[in-house]
Amino acid sequence: MRNRTEEFLIAQDPAIVRDTRHAVRRLCQDVDLAADTCETAVLLASETVTNAIVHGAPPARLVIQVSPEGIRVEVSDGTTLPPVVVAARPDATSGRGIGLIDILATRWGVQPHASGKTVWFEIAPVPQPTS
Repeated sequence: MRNRTEEFLIAQDPAIVRDTRHAVRRLCQDVDLAADTCETAVLLASETVTNAIVHGAPPARLVIQVSPEGIRVEVSDGTTLPPVVVAARPDATSGRGIGLIDILATRWGVQPHASGKTVWFEIAPVPQPTS
C-alpha cells in the first residue's frame, strides 16, 4: 500500500462529477481502503465538486490524497463565499451536500485564500473488528 495524490482542474461541466467518482474509487483501490470508507469518500467528493460547479466560480481545482490512513479531498474555487449547512426540506432536490459532509466526514473545513476558498474533508477508515 502506498500514498497517492492526484490533482485535477474542474471544468464547469457536470461530467466532471462522474470523473471525480471514478478517480476517488481508483485511488481508494490503489491503497486498498475499505469499501465503506471509499464509498463515503465518493459521495462526499461528488457533493463537494457539484457545489463548486453550481455555487463557486472558476478557476476550480480538485485534489485527492489517499493513504492507508484515510482520504483527504480538497476542492478550491474562485469565490470567497463559504458553504453553509442548511436544513433541506424533505422534498428538496438539492441542498444536502454540506450537511452530508458535516455528518459523514471525520473532519472538514473551509480555508479562505486570496483568490477564493478551499473546502476540504477527511475520512479516516473505521477500524475493523478483530475476530
